[in-house]
Amino acid sequence: MNRDERESLLIIDSFALLFRGYYATALQGNLMQNSKGLYTNGIYQFTRYMLDAIKCFKPTHVACAFDMGKSTFRNDMYEGYKANRVEPPIELVPQFDKLRDLVDAFDIPCLGIEGYEADDVIGSLAKQYAAEGRKVRILTGDGDSYQLIDEHIEVIMLRKGFGNYEVISLDNLYEVAGVREPYQIIEMKALMGDASDNIPGCPNVGPKTAQKLIAEYGSVDGIFAHIGEIKGKLQERLIEHKEQIYLSRDLATIRTNLEIDCPPERCLYRWNRDKLMPVLEELEFRTIIRSLQAV
Repeated sequence: MNRDERESLLIIDSFALLFRGYYATALQGNLMQNSKGLYTNGIYQFTRYMLDAIKCFKPTHVACAFDMGKSTFRNDMYEGYKANRVEPPIELVPQFDKLRDLVDAFDIPCLGIEGYEADDVIGSLAKQYAAEGRKVRILTGDGDSYQLIDEHIEVIMLRKGFGNYEVISLDNLYEVAGVREPYQIIEMKALMGDASDNIPGCPNVGPKTAQKLIAEYGSVDGIFAHIGEIKGKLQERLIEHKEQIYLSRDLATIRTNLEIDCPPERCLYRWNRDKLMPVLEELEFRTIIRSLQAV
């Protein structure tokens, strides 16, 4: 069914914003602590990012997605998945739980499912709302989310500099990512892998080769259906690493079929001053308090 264009859901990739906020300030030596010694720079910047995006895009509904621990079904599929990730800085660790408290104080649902990543929660909720004709925007810094784009779903990418957004939709996907269809984001990663997540892909197949293959054959299935047309060492590498390519595709695929119990009324953005202000005061976010009091 069609929905009023004014009704829209903003899904926030919470830890993506938290990490971004932490490093944006930590690199300048500004770690921020409240009077009780709690480091707050990550959650402070998260709050600024979130409020600015809400002001800019004016969603009627907001939800925050969270990772629920280090291990997911992808680690069961491939032991090396994200094995290259370093431990988060000790100053950031206490801010994980405080971030949930802060989001809850805004009366925004904190959504996560054990054994799955925030991306899977984002993908499932986005498709669930989009199927009902609602406009959905995903706020993140992770291009993996491009695979979720459809006629109702857009991705808001945080670019360098505060308040600098790039909105990726079906209209500019090719310009931004070099593929015609959102699902081809997955096909690209199957071939070239992803160093940040330690997804192996096919050795010696980089972005240009992957893009050329996907442009010509559409998908990994299409490539192997026409493998005889591909010559030389590239054909040999693809055949030799076929199993690894398909594993990589599965690892890169965001699950969109999880059951997310989050009805629209739960996501309606309407923070309560009596609930929110004590949390902001505890964190000593004075500038943010003043800005909200002016609303």
